[in-house]
Amino acid sequence: MNVSEFKEELPATLAVFLRQRRLTQRTESGKRISLTAMHRRCGLSVPVLSKLETGRVVDPCGSTIKRVLAGYELTFDDFAKYLPDVNSGMGK
Repeated sequence: MNVSEFKEELPATLAVFLRQRRLTQRTESGKRISLTAMHRRCGLSVPVLSKLETGRVVDPCGSTIKRVLAGYELTFDDFAKYLPDVNSGMGK
């Protein structure tokens, strides 16, 4: 199923989507997940996570995607709509 079937409005960019996703997740103590905590969850450095969440990386490599999916608790379908190669040329 498509993520859009579950959410009313989807973020326009991967950066916004990842940041919103992280900020909705909580630690065991109920605090929002920080970039440092996400780093520990997915094994990507804080600078890489920051670049993803600020839009400075828009087409991550496969190993980065795999780690993001695990850390942010996403399916590939959730993530794929934001990848340039998946959407390029469609409807143009």
